[in-house]
Amino acid sequence: MMTDEGGDARSARGRRDSYHVGLDTGAVIDAAVELSRGAGLTAWSLRDLAERLGVAPSVIYHHVGGRELLSQHVVERVLALVGLPTRVMPWRQWFREALFPIRPVLAAYPGTARWMLLHGPVLTGLSPVIDAGIASLRRAGFGRNAALACSSLANMAVMTIAAADDRVLHEGDAPRDHAGLIRSLDAVATDSAGISEVSRDLLRQFTGSAQQIEAARDRYYRYVLERLMDGLEAWLEAGMPD
Repeated sequence: MMTDEGGDARSARGRRDSYHVGLDTGAVIDAAVELSRGAGLTAWSLRDLAERLGVAPSVIYHHVGGRELLSQHVVERVLALVGLPTRVMPWRQWFREALFPIRPVLAAYPGTARWMLLHGPVLTGLSPVIDAGIASLRRAGFGRNAALACSSLANMAVMTIAAADDRVLHEGDAPRDHAGLIRSLDAVATDSAGISEVSRDLLRQFTGSAQQIEAARDRYYRYVLERLMDGLEAWLEAGMPD
């Protein structure tokens, strides 16, 4: 009986020990990134992640830490997929190379853009990127306003992405949401030339096939950033008055 009990205990210990075999910080982050793809960064809990890995939640804490630190690791891993520029170049070229490619990548992991918006440049891996962006702006003549210009562009980019994420995460499927909004606007469009134009020339771009919707989102995102860069360029040429 004692042998049986000892054998059971050893067997239980063996099962518990096997939970840790091959599991390290990288594997935990890999699983968290995979859970975030499509469903979103906030769609899962540490318990969900632990269940996926076949371990107790305490094992996640042991390897990575709490939920907030794990979210930071996920965002860092997602940004690493982009290949952000770390060399100085003409400022508009730099921001196009930095911000245009991040939209489809962050959009594939909803919630990562909002995390960046709320936490700012706390990701240590971004230091060379931020240094290059600031240096590009300084070389263009932005001087002490380089940080302000950089922050304006980066915040506009992640806010635009986060807003699109919110439509999917909190309002259901975005294409259907746009279709419903168009129907609502059509009911009053006959009495408003402005609303009719918004419905006809803007919102209808975000309906149709998945490819058409994605192209419309990308056009809108680039349009917003290009117009902000136009404004910053005019501000620079005017001597950056207060």
